[in-house]
Amino acid sequence: MSTTLHIPPQLRDADAYVWNNSGGKDSAASLHLWATTATEEMLERTVVLHLDLGDAEWGGVPVLAADQAAAYGLPFEVRRRERGGLLDLVRARGRWPGPSTPFCRSYLKRDVARKFYTELTSRLAIPGRPAHIVTALGVRAAESPVRRRRQAVAVDRGASSGRRQITTWLPIHELSTDAVWKTVRDSGIPPHPAYQHLPRLSCKLCPFAGRRHLITAARLAPDTALDYALVEDEIGQPFRRDLSMAEIIEAAERTDDDPVRALRPYGPGTLTLPHRTEGCAA
Repeated sequence: MSTTLHIPPQLRDADAYVWNNSGGKDSAASLHLWATTATEEMLERTVVLHLDLGDAEWGGVPVLAADQAAAYGLPFEVRRRERGGLLDLVRARGRWPGPSTPFCRSYLKRDVARKFYTELTSRLAIPGRPAHIVTALGVRAAESPVRRRRQAVAVDRGASSGRRQITTWLPIHELSTDAVWKTVRDSGIPPHPAYQHLPRLSCKLCPFAGRRHLITAARLAPDTALDYALVEDEIGQPFRRDLSMAEIIEAAERTDDDPVRALRPYGPGTLTLPHRTEGCAA
């Protein structure tokens, strides 16, 4: 596997690069490849952005994302939806996100990121032309048929305006899962502890996860599962059409596999990062 990124020519002179970092393996791999491939001028125009999902997120994820940025001496920003998190959205809409209505992504990620682009555009203050902002996402073709069909480079017309052009780049779109993990290992930065039990670092209890992974997650985060079950009762709608949170909790409680205890969250000082640069923003 190549240890460098191919940077498309049309992206090499952007005014800013927003490196979206969820704290997961794909974000970690793409950040490492960018930090070890991009020119100094590109890195000087890079900011790492974490979209904080609040209580839906595994403990310590924002801290890990900040440490990953700091390891490469890159500035780090955190943004969160101002009007509440996932459960607030579910209560307001009276239903849970589903495959045809993934409103959690729109409200908690896309809309929050677009506000940040507006803020960044004002900071750049490019005279006489729209600012060109490249936003990088750790989306890979191997994850799903929908993601396989996505273009690696595309103008986000919904986020663009007369003041800015937002180009979405999927720098590791063609990488396999094995290649991603090799890149993470090569970086020397340990992944989040949730990966000891789960294949993805999504929300703790994601409606798009498989049943077995949801049961494991409920065992790792029983308090969160209970909160979801209470909201399930409150709105009168199951977590998933084919699977309620009450059923997930019941299955988690009777599972007789090796015991899984509450996950110790990542926190400052939990792990030693090998690439840390003195004086970098975090």
